[in-house]
Amino acid sequence: MRICFITFRYPGKYNKTDFVFVKNLVDAIAALGNDCHVIAPFSITHYHRFPTPKEKYTQGKGTITVYRPGYLSFSKFHIGKYKFSDWTHKRAIHKAFRMLIEKPDIIYGHFWNSAYDGYDYARQNNIPLFVATGESKLSEMFHPKANQTEFSNYVSGVICVSSKNRDESIAMGLTTANKCAVFPNAIEADLFRKMDKNQCREQIGIPQNVFVVAFVGWFNERKGTKRVSEAIKTIKGQNVYSFFIGKGELEPDCENILFKGSLPHSQIPIYLNAADVFVLPTLHEGCCNAIVEALACGLPVVSSNLPFNWDVLDETNSIMVDPNNLKEIASAISVLRDNKELREQLSKGALHKAESLTISQRANAIMKFIESKI
Repeated sequence: MRICFITFRYPGKYNKTDFVFVKNLVDAIAALGNDCHVIAPFSITHYHRFPTPKEKYTQGKGTITVYRPGYLSFSKFHIGKYKFSDWTHKRAIHKAFRMLIEKPDIIYGHFWNSAYDGYDYARQNNIPLFVATGESKLSEMFHPKANQTEFSNYVSGVICVSSKNRDESIAMGLTTANKCAVFPNAIEADLFRKMDKNQCREQIGIPQNVFVVAFVGWFNERKGTKRVSEAIKTIKGQNVYSFFIGKGELEPDCENILFKGSLPHSQIPIYLNAADVFVLPTLHEGCCNAIVEALACGLPVVSSNLPFNWDVLDETNSIMVDPNNLKEIASAISVLRDNKELREQLSKGALHKAESLTISQRANAIMKFIESKI
């Protein structure tokens, strides 16, 4: 099948860590023998350089061709009621469509805005249009358009990363239940897996006999970096050590931080396996990749008791808390520090859940869903 993906970003020379989860899915779908084309407009204003307009690589039995048409992004400028950036971004997408030698069999918009930008081309060429919805807060990230009804009626299917995203899409009138299927985000099984904790600790040079909390995400209010840091400060008794992997303005400042900052994607599994628990009191998600990756490394998870987590977290692999309640976050960390038996039980539950969350399984399931809708 010839599939054209539209995405806001795609990893490349100048943005190696952006939207890695999209690349992982595209690679897995290509590996099934599909011919994948990816349109990922490139902000010349942001990167101050011209992108390579086209590149091609192979994955398994399939091929991936990436188109990066440049566009100008000036968020304060408007053309009528539309942002100038939105206008130039959409023009860049249609420029890439003209580079396609053959029409795709389907168009796959990664998030609602991308699908909307590809709608005119899909409708004019009678190509089925699919949407992947994984927005952290859809109501703020996609605003109803003038022709929303026609657009929504045209969409053939909606791939939802969580029940929360499905329900939010339906509530906004973007789709109907019979067009939706839920496929939680997934991991690269050969990268995110259970490793020997002692060996991982020795590799990165941290003590063997300390209790370590891992956090992976942006250092901001939504992800809860400071809430984790403040919660750790209140925990009495044996010291709690930590990794904070990410970047942003709200840096943690608790004692005993073993590592703080960004890491190459390939190094994150080593740090996760060197930790005892994973803590992420996030406020909004589609389906959090970092949580799924932590499960695959066998970590008990402390995260939010909110609907976006309910497809991957339950009492067998996590302690879910009010993400704004520092006492609950601190209590969950303390319980797991002091109860080795519970840690081991939740670790087994995490690994069991992760068995069904591999990228190859997700790619297969999504392709079967697409085939059922066309």
